[in-house]
Amino acid sequence: MKRVTVSKREIVVVAVMLVAVLYGVHELFLAASSKWRDTGGRERTAQVDTLLKEASEILKTGTAAPVYAAIVSGAGTEWKRDPFHAEITPAVSAANLGPLAYTGYVEIGSKRIAIINGMSYEAGDELELGGYVVKRIRSSAVVISEKGTGKSITIPLVDE
Repeated sequence: MKRVTVSKREIVVVAVMLVAVLYGVHELFLAASSKWRDTGGRERTAQVDTLLKEASEILKTGTAAPVYAAIVSGAGTEWKRDPFHAEITPAVSAANLGPLAYTGYVEIGSKRIAIINGMSYEAGDELELGGYVVKRIRSSAVVISEKGTGKSITIPLVDE
C-alpha cells in the first residue's frame, strides 16, 4: 500500500472546512429552533397596546397638533370612493357614437397614438364603431370626424 503524505496546509484547510460545517449544522438545527420559541411575544403585544392607548389619550386631550387629530378621526370614516380604482367617465357622448373616452397618448418621434375606449389609433384610422376617422391627435385632445359629413368632434383627454 502506498503511503499518502498530507501537508500542513491541507490539514488546516480541512480543519477550517470542518469547523464551518459544524457551525452551519449548529445554526441550522440547534440555534434555529430556539429562535422560533415565544420570547416575550406577550410582553411586546402589551407594549404596543400601551403605546396605542397613550397615543389615543394624547389625541383626545388635544395636546397633539390639531392636524394629527383630524387625520386620526378621519381614518375611521368610510371612504366616498376607492382610491385604488380609477373610474373612467366618457368625455363625449354623441347620439350615434355612444360614449367615447380618450384616456391615453403616446408620441414616439413623429408617430402619435391615441387610446380611445381602450383601443389604440393613429391619425387616419377608422374608429372601431365605424363611420368615424381619427383626424388629429394632440396630448390634450383628439379630433375625430364623421366620414359622410366631415363634421369634427373634439374629445378631451380624461384626467385620472
